[in-house]
Amino acid sequence: IVNRLWQHHFGVGLVATPNDFGKTGTLPSHPELLDWLAGELIRNNWQLKPIQKLILQSAVYQQTSKPDKAHVAADPSNAMFTRFAARRLEGETLRDSILAVTGELDRTMYGPGTRDENSKRRSVYFMIKRSQLMGSMVVFDQPEPLVSQGARPTTTVAPQALLLLNGPQVRAWAASLSKQVEPQLTATSDWKAAITGVYQRVLARDPREKELKTALAILEKAPEKERLTALTDFCQVMLGLNEFAYLE
Repeated sequence: IVNRLWQHHFGVGLVATPNDFGKTGTLPSHPELLDWLAGELIRNNWQLKPIQKLILQSAVYQQTSKPDKAHVAADPSNAMFTRFAARRLEGETLRDSILAVTGELDRTMYGPGTRDENSKRRSVYFMIKRSQLMGSMVVFDQPEPLVSQGARPTTTVAPQALLLLNGPQVRAWAASLSKQVEPQLTATSDWKAAITGVYQRVLARDPREKELKTALAILEKAPEKERLTALTDFCQVMLGLNEFAYLE
């Protein structure tokens, strides 16, 4: 259990073969740590939240993902977790994050699942039918449900970018975000404040000087009657950035 939790947060477990947890699988990279975490799980009455809190507050989780020559030379594959390996969000998490930052997420708990991809509830409420998988989830490497999957594959393929650029759902969510920003822009005509607001919502930071200049050079040229469309375009671009899709 704790190996799978570790894998969820780091992309790979202390034992790299979660479905082959034994002598025929790979050996643990940190056996003493694995044993200690298992003991902590038992000491906390098998509750998962304390273990996850422990992992997330650890020094190893809070390492930077920026490459360090010494660490890369000593541990090229990061098998010893000498740095945080940046990784793309799972399809469900990416979709939920888009809904959250655009203000469209329906946080209703419990109840029946759905196969409606226009649903605004969390992706955990998607009903899985083996013969009719959710297209948007499959594009982002949803596991094959017919067999046990120890780890999800992570691919980088053109349909992922095309979905974010051309998908009607993503466009509608981007429009929702732009409509929340547009009233302030109408009142003040301050494109800088509008751009900064979108950056803060989507990336949780202010735009860098070069980013701000690039956005201003494009958006300030938009005629007033096309201002909302231009702002929607900008919001959609922001939702498609690697910085939004990758955990660093």
